[in-house]
Amino acid sequence: MISKSFMTAALLAWVVGLALGSAALSEEAKAETPKAAGPAAAAPAPATPPVGAPAAGVPASLPPPAAVAPPAAAPKAAAAGVKADAKEAVPLTPEEETWAATIKRATTAFQKGDLATAEAEFAAAAKLAESLPPKGDRLLASLVNLAMVRVAEKKYAEAVEPAKRVVELREKASGPDDLFLAGALNDLAGVYKDGGRLDEAEPIYKRALAIVQKKTGPQSAQAGVLLANLAELYRDQKKWPEAEQAAKQSLEDFEKSLGGRNFEVAGALQRLGTIYIAEGKSAEAVAAQQRALEVARKAMGWNRPVMMEYYAALADAYQADGKPADAETHYLQAIKLSQEGLGSNNLVAASVLERYAGLLRQMKREEEAGRMEDQARQIRITLGAPVPASAPPGPQTPAAAPVK
Repeated sequence: MISKSFMTAALLAWVVGLALGSAALSEEAKAETPKAAGPAAAAPAPATPPVGAPAAGVPASLPPPAAVAPPAAAPKAAAAGVKADAKEAVPLTPEEETWAATIKRATTAFQKGDLATAEAEFAAAAKLAESLPPKGDRLLASLVNLAMVRVAEKKYAEAVEPAKRVVELREKASGPDDLFLAGALNDLAGVYKDGGRLDEAEPIYKRALAIVQKKTGPQSAQAGVLLANLAELYRDQKKWPEAEQAAKQSLEDFEKSLGGRNFEVAGALQRLGTIYIAEGKSAEAVAAQQRALEVARKAMGWNRPVMMEYYAALADAYQADGKPADAETHYLQAIKLSQEGLGSNNLVAASVLERYAGLLRQMKREEEAGRMEDQARQIRITLGAPVPASAPPGPQTPAAAPVK
């Protein structure tokens, strides 16, 4: 759920964003970079949520430590192409201007979806930053964004090197017990996890968790995020008792630090419910997903498109608990929200249609199931997404009418 999408994983968002803190982009670079999605800004999220990932849930990246303020806005002098200085404005060197221009080109390419160009430009920026003082500011930003783009390209093996370098720079600058280091470790573990290197990810997540718990206390939002990521990791490893324990602790941390009506609490409940289903604890799954839906309604409003996955998750739990009528009601509500809010052509809608089709086949309603599968297949084809191998071949006809 979390780092599979790596937005989420999510595209190294904590390090890319506020977590850069004192090692954020230098003031002149901020002035040269578009505000909407520059390297020092949060990573842009994909336009369409990933298949099977909840629209809700906890970000894979740690939130910034409460004691750390975001970087100050660039002064006017920087916007004019000079360095910010307490005493006087110093013009940028040609090398610094080249680096800032390279970052700007990379950011523009990323915004346009040209990932190959973005990767090449961020790699060039990292190489330039190696020779620019102070090395940490520009080099961190360049490496973080290089890793981010490679994750977006699903080049997980290639993303490891810059993510590891960020960890090394963080540890060298701040020591072995720094919250910023914990964020970098979290992101490196996410790269390993998304690349299928689960055994390598686990000790890194645990090290990050130990740092956070030492610095923030045994229960905090930051610890909740890391425990959520560990729960997902254990789920992928099919270590169900460990997954359940981590998911429960994550939920407790969020409830204590954020309150009971928070979006992250809803996501933690949803995560726990999916683990219960895998363990065969269907009644517990229903209870968790019912509460997740209730919390999400209070936190976001019932008609938000993001609610689609909460309804679908509860439908999954009802189906597992042998209550097909309740499952169908909630699948249909999820599909309705998709059509009213997100539109029919999104991958989350395709996933819900496929899950609903599975229920219909269990209920021996083969013709209706086929229509749902046809709609899901057409969405995937339209978006250029893979069609699941389990989906039967569809007829050579136009897409079926949307479900009513």
